[in-house]
Parts: sequence; C-alpha cells; structure tokens
Amino acid sequence: MTLKALILSHNSKQVWEEAADRVLRSAKELQELISYFESTDIRLVQRATQIIGKVHDKDRAILKPYLIQMIKGLGDERIDAYKRNVLRIFQTAEIPEQYEGHLFDHAFTFLEDNTEPVAIRAFAMTVCRKIAEKHPELANEVTDAIKLILEENESAGIQNRGGHELRRLKRLIG
Repeated sequence: MTLKALILSHNSKQVWEEAADRVLRSAKELQELISYFESTDIRLVQRATQIIGKVHDKDRAILKPYLIQMIKGLGDERIDAYKRNVLRIFQTAEIPEQYEGHLFDHAFTFLEDNTEPVAIRAFAMTVCRKIAEKHPELANEVTDAIKLILEENESAGIQNRGGHELRRLKRLIG
C-alpha cells in the first residue's frame, strides 16, 4: 500500500503510528509526507499533520531540514490543522536563529487573534515565550498579550497554558 493510500485509508492513531514508522525508515516517504503536508488538498493536509506530529515526537531531528519551509507556510493562508501542528512542533523543535523573528511574528499574530482556535493560541503562547527566553526584550510584549487574553478568554486550556507561560516569563522580567 502506498503512503498516500495508507494516510487516506482511515483516520486513526494506528494509521498515524504506522505511517510515522514508515516515514522514519524512508527519506523518500518523508519527502512524500512533507508534500502532503504542504498540499492544497484539505483532507490530505489534515491527515498528514497528525503524522508529522508523530514523526516529530519520535525523532525531533528528522524534520530539521523542513522547519524553515514550515515557518514560511505559516504566512500562507492555511487550514487550522497546519497552523496547530507547526506551532506544536516548534514548542520543542530547535528554531533556526535566522527565522526566529518570522516565527515570532506569526505566533504572536495567532496569539492575539481571538478568532483562532484555542489550541493554536495556546501553542503560540509557548512558541512566543520560548523565543522571548532567547530575546528577553520581547518578554514584556508577550506577557502583556497573554494577560489580556486571560482576561478575555474563559477557556480552561487558555487559562492553564497562559498561567504556566506567565510564570516562566516572570522569571525573565524579574
């Protein structure tokens, strides 16, 4: 069965795991998965995002050559699954120094946009805080944005993540 056929067969953790394991063993299939992740076929992107997340969880280094492409993709009009999973990856991935500004701008925009889903905004908080740790001059801006979000949003996910990130940012600010 081809990778694409497997991905589209049905949406389950078992398929995600099987596809991720295949991709980890084959550079060709990794490139194929990345092309699905960047596709305009919404169903294919949705399925590929779950597998990309699993691949990253199993081997954080394997996606390194594609991280810049993912950051650039955040600037395009993308479905929520793409944005959510790219931001999820950058919570733990090493951010290429020359692209920290681009990633911060995208994440901060998602963070401030109250029309974005909770998961995207929560992951954006962590990405912004992570970058602010390397660039403490950004800490006040991120702190203010998170405080405002906590005042406006009653979501348990936002409240929990926001509280954690504010405590981490407080250490930067002093």
